[in-house]
Amino acid sequence: MGTTRVVGTQVLARDGTLLAPGDDANVTVVDAVPIRRTPTDVRALLTSSLAPMAAQARAADVTLDVSVDDRVPPLVRIDGDKIGWVVSVLIGNALRYVRHGSQCMPGGSIAVRVGYQAIRPSLVIEVQDDGPGISAEKLSVLFQNGHGESRPALGLLIVRDFVIAHAGHLDVRSGSDATDSGTTVRITLPI
Repeated sequence: MGTTRVVGTQVLARDGTLLAPGDDANVTVVDAVPIRRTPTDVRALLTSSLAPMAAQARAADVTLDVSVDDRVPPLVRIDGDKIGWVVSVLIGNALRYVRHGSQCMPGGSIAVRVGYQAIRPSLVIEVQDDGPGISAEKLSVLFQNGHGESRPALGLLIVRDFVIAHAGHLDVRSGSDATDSGTTVRITLPI
């Protein structure tokens, strides 16, 4: 039923340090994740870290398109290992849900787009798929610590923690009806 977003949560480290500003009514406390920011070539990072994902996509006859905007600086200060892992996990999740191709029907598609915001110098990474989407009920509890069926996947919790440790922002949008399906995960990392 339309698009739902997960935004506005204030994130604090266990020591009380504000890691990500947001709505004071929604506070999440996380353990701080150590980040080693080094000058990183995002294009080379994606080529090397996404090679296994590209092979999986080809094997499933799923289109995987990766594009980096020309405005992205040649080197950005991020923890390349963690961000490479984050993008790989998001593509791996998408590969589980997009339609796999066959001799009669082509598979679904996953797009990875990397852009640059100059106003607040930031790297913007989007992973978008054309899968069935996430229901509004599941999306609303996607990152809440819980038990049973509402418990989020461990990989997504680590993705969130790595983004927060970069003082970044994670936004998940998804539609699960016939006219608006698919999921987009947008990560904004200040650089």
